[in-house]
Amino acid sequence: MDLLTKESAADGCSTRYSGVAIVGHAGAGKSTLAQHIYNDDRIKEHFEVRMWVCIWREIDVHRHTQGIIESAQNWKCPHFDNLAMLQQTLKGILQKSKKFLLVLDDVWFKESSKEKEWDLLLRPLVSQQAGSKVLVTSVRDVLPAALCCNEVIRLEDMDDADFLALFKHHAFSGAEIRDQWLQLQLEEIAEKIAKRLGRSPLAAKVIGSQLSRRKVINAWKDALMINNLSEPMRALLWSYEKLDPNLQRCFLYCSLFPKGYSYDINELDHLWVAEGLVVSYNHSKSMEDIGRESFNELVSGSFFQQLVSGRFVMHDLLHDLAELLSTEDCFRLEDDKVTQIPHTVRHLSVRVESMIKHTEIICKLNHLRTVICIEPLMDDACVLFDEILQNMKKLRVLYLSLDSSSKLPESIGDLKHLRYLNMVKTSISELPTSIYNLYHLQLLQLNHRVKHLPEKFCELSKLRHLQVYDGRIDETSERALPLFPNISKLTSLQQLHEFSVQRKKGYDLEQLRDMNELGGNLRVTNLENVSGKHEALDSNLHKKNRLRKLHLAWSSQNPVREDDSQHLDVLEGFVPPSQLNILTIEGYNSASYPSWLLDASCLESLNSFGLINCSMLRGLPPDTRHFRHCYELSLHNVPNLKTLSVIPPGLRSLTISRCPMLMFITHDELEQDDNGGNVINKDHLESHLALLWEVDSRSYMSDALREEYFSLMELRTLMDEDISNHLLMIKQYYRWSLVYLLQWPHFTEKLVTIPDYEFDRTSVRRNFSEFEKSWFARYCILLVSQIIGRLTRCYFAYRCFIDALPFFRFGTWSRVYATIC
Repeated sequence: MDLLTKESAADGCSTRYSGVAIVGHAGAGKSTLAQHIYNDDRIKEHFEVRMWVCIWREIDVHRHTQGIIESAQNWKCPHFDNLAMLQQTLKGILQKSKKFLLVLDDVWFKESSKEKEWDLLLRPLVSQQAGSKVLVTSVRDVLPAALCCNEVIRLEDMDDADFLALFKHHAFSGAEIRDQWLQLQLEEIAEKIAKRLGRSPLAAKVIGSQLSRRKVINAWKDALMINNLSEPMRALLWSYEKLDPNLQRCFLYCSLFPKGYSYDINELDHLWVAEGLVVSYNHSKSMEDIGRESFNELVSGSFFQQLVSGRFVMHDLLHDLAELLSTEDCFRLEDDKVTQIPHTVRHLSVRVESMIKHTEIICKLNHLRTVICIEPLMDDACVLFDEILQNMKKLRVLYLSLDSSSKLPESIGDLKHLRYLNMVKTSISELPTSIYNLYHLQLLQLNHRVKHLPEKFCELSKLRHLQVYDGRIDETSERALPLFPNISKLTSLQQLHEFSVQRKKGYDLEQLRDMNELGGNLRVTNLENVSGKHEALDSNLHKKNRLRKLHLAWSSQNPVREDDSQHLDVLEGFVPPSQLNILTIEGYNSASYPSWLLDASCLESLNSFGLINCSMLRGLPPDTRHFRHCYELSLHNVPNLKTLSVIPPGLRSLTISRCPMLMFITHDELEQDDNGGNVINKDHLESHLALLWEVDSRSYMSDALREEYFSLMELRTLMDEDISNHLLMIKQYYRWSLVYLLQWPHFTEKLVTIPDYEFDRTSVRRNFSEFEKSWFARYCILLVSQIIGRLTRCYFAYRCFIDALPFFRFGTWSRVYATIC
């Protein structure tokens, strides 16, 4: 750590960075050590920009420069053909930073002829200050001179005691062994196995994880019978052979992706399902759920390692194993010099600029079922389909990545067996009408450019996943779907993030009636277009048992009436499933709750409850049992909310904003409250301030007044109490805010318009203390300044915590956030 964070003589060199190398044999833990360093808090504080790129042994200046940019910005880098533009972009990013850390994982340097390429790759690495670092992992200590690696850390083999402890850590993980005799027997066997693993940390991790699943003497003795167990690849092969056949196929499929690839669990899950690699023996679980369980089994067996980002990576040796065992089925086309592909190949990934250059060898693959484009192709989509893809009648998976076309060819409709079509990494903005011929299509992923879907799109009755992503930022940044009629025909759809109700056929609420496979999040908007309870009941929300998050929203443009009984009638019909975890109601304009929100048995799994823009509600549902599992409560712009008489006992997060009438009172005060004590008469000052905001309703000042007006009334009720402990803090914030606001002419001009008060900005600056003494000035500042408003509400939050102590049982209470914007 010190080699990276402490300055050295090398930091003053002209390159403005110096290098540190971690060298060791395959499986020694180089990348794992580098990851711990990269994610250490001291490193995060020391380096303003951190970047991680896997070299995958072969250097590619263009691709790796793009990877460095994406790692630095945490978002997708636009495709540039011109390397100079890429390097200029990278240079601009780094020159804004004081210091940076770049990790180059798995560097192989064999030929001195590559020196020029390394010089070119590292040329843009210039920062504002000296002290930037490049951390390298490699199996060899011969490295490019451009890396300036003056410090080399060689990972030596672990001693026997440490290695045995590492192996036992993985082998004895999971369920605890209660039989002491069995524990002793397994520990004796573990010592014998550890001595045969050649001190390879990777072998200890993988074999130990495999043995942890079966803590049985015979299973552990079988591991002792393995020949050449000291060779890491042999140890990994034994662990692979112990996998279920379905898991073996899923593991081998991962060889389609390059070394160092960061796997997304959802992406891999969908691919496995489309390829038929996931077998369902449990009809109560979806195929996707079973696929995720398969992936988690591979993770628990140490075939994947989770990154801080949430994605996963496979060790190089495990990737070599998958590649070795899948040579007949899987092939990665990564080199334009390739002249032949085994005719048995069923799954092909492409990492070259043009598939058309390889038309002859690809068209010989008569059994091809998969085409995955890892990086953007330069080919035109129409030419690509006409010459290659439309002849692949057995294709099941098509993962496109190209920037040269805006329209998908009509010939896509000829791929009748297609189950998976991903166009996120493309410029395609228009879909052909022939797409409805893809009868077996299960997944369709589009990019943000697609604004309209063709007629008869709803004929894709087997569609399970329909998603729109913004590939410019991140393939996981999901967008709302384009509207299309008769979505009710897609009864197998697993997710629908938003449904906007409209008063025309094909867009009405009845469309949701038979879509009972919907899970995850659902947001139903424009509820002002729902006529009443019977129409709401047609949505059959209560039958959608896989839903976990529900957001019901009336439009903010809907005119506000004093108490809209129709809102209550509509909400009565939206009975949610009992398994729901998160419920948010927005724009609701009735003072009463529906019966299902008063029934404690209705939402037994509710963890989070939120109200947004609910103008008539005065409190929460009264039954505490309704919130017995709730740990998050969010209230935003509920202007008539007066008390929180019900506080969930397990509450961990409380968010309140724009609830001006909210009172925080003690338990005794609550019993005596007759709902009249919340009303505070306005005096001469407050009347004028209220009048001021009505006159100037469009200004920034009016927004501040709306937000702070009732906070003023609350503050005045507390003025007679002992707040001496908080007086110094209030005064400091007050003086700072006053000085700041006096620089704002619009504010001081408004003060002049208030009758019976003489104000001169110049004299106030000269006699600041006199102006500060004026309670009138203080009230004005409190009303207009958001800073003081926040301070005031923070004081209320403090009172809430102190006064509400009788309500709480501290066994499950960990923390309460009172966050008020």
